[in-house]
Formats: sequence, C-alpha cells, structure tokens
Amino acid sequence: MPVHNNPESWREALKFINRCPICSSSYKVETAKLFAKTDTASLVHLTCSSCSSYFVAMVIVVGQGLSSVGMVTDLSYDDARRLYAAPALTTDELIEGYTELNKEFFLQSLLLKG
Repeated sequence: MPVHNNPESWREALKFINRCPICSSSYKVETAKLFAKTDTASLVHLTCSSCSSYFVAMVIVVGQGLSSVGMVTDLSYDDARRLYAAPALTTDELIEGYTELNKEFFLQSLLLKG
C-alpha cells in the first residue's frame, strides 16, 4: 500500500526527527500534534519535554516515501494552529511594518510605553 494512503503516514517521518535541536534530548513522538494537512504534506508541532522548546516540521509525501523539514520556533501549538489559519499579510501591511520598524525612535517608543 502506498505511504500516502495512510492517514498517519506523517508519524513515520517523525522517527527521523528524534532529537531536540536545542538540548539533544529525545523527542516523545507520541506527543507530536498535527495542525495542518493536505494530500501531500502535513504540518506537525513538537514540544521538547526536557527544555520546553518548540519545533515545527513539514512532512511531505514524495513518491512512495516521506521527507521532512523543520525549524525551531517560539510558537506554541495553539499559536501555530491559529496563525496557520490566519489570512496572509498584504503588501501594504508589510510596507507599513517596515516603515514603523525603521522610524528613528521606534525602540525607544516601545520602552516608554511600558
């Protein structure tokens, strides 16, 4: 049976993501949480039980096999799920953010607000 017919095939690829990139502790794969899925890709969130760091992996069906790529993140599972469902930023929003960040007193104004 081809790998992509198995709804849990993303769990197979997690066997290769077995260590936390921050503290090198073993991940408990059974705690991985799926937060998005298409026909060929799954987005999975992992939390290290030792250092509490977060990791997001994309597991992709490639032919009859699986591939994965991941990154350390500061997003909790709930944050990742919420932001994945959020609409993409517009070009105007990106330009506005860039403009704000490059204002002369941006950092100082953040400190004075608190």
